[in-house]
Amino acid sequence: MKKALTTLLLAATFGVAAHAQGSWQLVKTQNKIDARGECSLVAVEGKLYLIGGDGGAKPVEAYDPKTSTWTKKATAPFTMHHLQAVGLSDKVYVLDAFFEGGYPDQVSLPNVYSYDTKKDSWQKLTEIPADRRRGGAGEAVYNGKLYIVCGITHGHRSGTNSMFDCYDPASDKWTSLPDAPHIRDHSMAVVVGDKLYAIGGRNTSLHDANNFMSFFDKVVLDVDCYDFKTGKWSTLDAKLPMGTGGGTAVNLDNKIYYIGGERATATKPNGPQKDVYSLDPSKDTQWEKVADLNRARNGVGGTVLNHKIYIAGGAGGGPGGPPTNGGQPGGTPPANGGPPNGPPPGPKPGGGNGDIALEVFSLK
Repeated sequence: MKKALTTLLLAATFGVAAHAQGSWQLVKTQNKIDARGECSLVAVEGKLYLIGGDGGAKPVEAYDPKTSTWTKKATAPFTMHHLQAVGLSDKVYVLDAFFEGGYPDQVSLPNVYSYDTKKDSWQKLTEIPADRRRGGAGEAVYNGKLYIVCGITHGHRSGTNSMFDCYDPASDKWTSLPDAPHIRDHSMAVVVGDKLYAIGGRNTSLHDANNFMSFFDKVVLDVDCYDFKTGKWSTLDAKLPMGTGGGTAVNLDNKIYYIGGERATATKPNGPQKDVYSLDPSKDTQWEKVADLNRARNGVGGTVLNHKIYIAGGAGGGPGGPPTNGGQPGGTPPANGGPPNGPPPGPKPGGGNGDIALEVFSLK
């Protein structure tokens, strides 16, 4: 009875449907691979490709659902983290990432890169205009072109933005488009039909005077929508019930699913979340709460394959949060704030068990 009342109260308070659908299952794979966070998971021609992650340069890891086996592939040319890679044809593309520099002053990727799943090789593509480079942005595919929206230009220090750009792999050209209505970083992008949705994230550029890492509660609940047919932006009435930075988002059967991430509140320090919400943008006026993850995750990669959602990697979230009792959780950024190029120190990635912890969501 208490659980039911709590669910109803959540629905009334945050405008979210009061029942959960589907289920998440931890996948028992034939072999284990090392945990990683701030990574991306992409489906290409029936397989999953795990791309990037904080720390040093990472190999691509390919997962075959038919054999439940991971296979190590070519190592990335350098560190790539805080990215949402996308798949097109037989390639994976990276339009945004941090690739060098220590927290909080990571440097954004200067070029577009692609990974060829057939040739098992990386390719350096067009240079990204200097004023459009960022990490923590959302990326999506529409009609053979790649789109990137929002992000942060100067690591975790400043430059949260609403920039919107297009990369055409056929011509290897970059084009700037009209800004989105809201700035955000550590966010995602999803295409459903003829529309792109900028979703989730926070404003990491906001730092309190006595707490550099106070940005964990600066989440963005607004969902912005770009109509490819009209070339115009709008903002949905349906706000995210509870926002996070570093979550992931996917399109499953023309519904948007927003998954995990980290957040702080006025009363709770920053931490990873298990929450998953869905929205049918063609008809829903509020988000629906679906089944929780088995493990709370931040900086997690997510994708869809065979009408199922797969997620892999992630971490327990960075330190810090809102001030409590006049204290300063997080304080000033440490001189050596984590692994090379990585986030501030926090729990081990992969859900805390030292492995990538692959999970799959099904509605059946």
